[in-house]
Amino acid sequence: MKKTFLAFLAFAVMTFSAAALPGVKPYIKDNSGEYVYYRDKSFTRESYIGFLTYDELTYAARYFAPATEELPPKNIEFLFTLDPSKSYIDLSGERFLTPVAQEDTEIVNYIHDLIFEFGKRRQNAGEISPRAAQDPSVNPSVTYVDATVLLNSGFRSKEEMYQFGGDVNIYYDYYVPIFNIKKIESVTESVFEVVAIGSLKSSDDKSFDNFMPSVYADNVTHKGKGKAKSKTYDFGTTSITLDENWEQAGQVENLLFYGDSAMVTAGTINSWELDLYIKTCLLSAQGAYLPWNKISIIKSPKQITVYSTAYTGSTSNKKINSFITQSSKLQKGENAVLTMVILESDYESYKKYYTNIFKSWK
Repeated sequence: MKKTFLAFLAFAVMTFSAAALPGVKPYIKDNSGEYVYYRDKSFTRESYIGFLTYDELTYAARYFAPATEELPPKNIEFLFTLDPSKSYIDLSGERFLTPVAQEDTEIVNYIHDLIFEFGKRRQNAGEISPRAAQDPSVNPSVTYVDATVLLNSGFRSKEEMYQFGGDVNIYYDYYVPIFNIKKIESVTESVFEVVAIGSLKSSDDKSFDNFMPSVYADNVTHKGKGKAKSKTYDFGTTSITLDENWEQAGQVENLLFYGDSAMVTAGTINSWELDLYIKTCLLSAQGAYLPWNKISIIKSPKQITVYSTAYTGSTSNKKINSFITQSSKLQKGENAVLTMVILESDYESYKKYYTNIFKSWK
């Protein structure tokens, strides 16, 4: 179980940025191996479309639809390269990674249209950044919407897309890789929205090729360890009040475990890394899936709290809640970071216990 917690914590490892679309200057560049998956409701069957960054010139696209009672599953994946001499998206090459039937031509052409359309619209959207969110004059072409639920926030632009029936609102977000497009909604409903973003960890990582949103059941319950003497743990610049049931992970002073039920760790990051850090906390990874419809971000003048849920199939399909807090409690230029990872069944059974721990951080 502890290996699972540590693997989950690895989502937040910082890496260097590398790529951006032609003609776009993103607030956060994409790392090689980062991807995004969307639920596309314009199809009559359940359908998903994903895009993956290899580098500034090479990307992958994938369409898949799960099997139904009437239809077998469908999977189409191809690589495409961009012309580096152009300041806009211009496909210079393409190679299919899966067999393609004649009946798949329409889907392939549709994905081509999305690549061109999304690239052009991202260019036209202008600056998508915290500066633009705070000052409407920076980017008057979009309206910033502030909402706790991640999918309902972002930079909203009124546009027209025939692929989705005409007039739509497109939501842009700098946490979303590649096109920064998070959601497209018609007058009546969301028709295209992020289900997850992720990052490949190695050349053997098949998370993009095999990605399919899943819902896992957590049928395991753990008994509380009972009352224990309170104990304050010092993380150098911050501290947290736990109890003697928590155990330090070997010689790692800032990593503690509550049996197989929870983990807590803390540290510091540079202030300029804050949004990059939050983005890494939203990434799915090999063996785990973080659905975006279960993410919320609460901001206050002194603190940002990110609530997410991870489904992992590596430990009897456990469902895990993570609590990641960035706070400017330190000297200017640094942020304190607290991460709590808790099995959801335990959190729901002992919510007051964990909430009090969370509040004790100072």
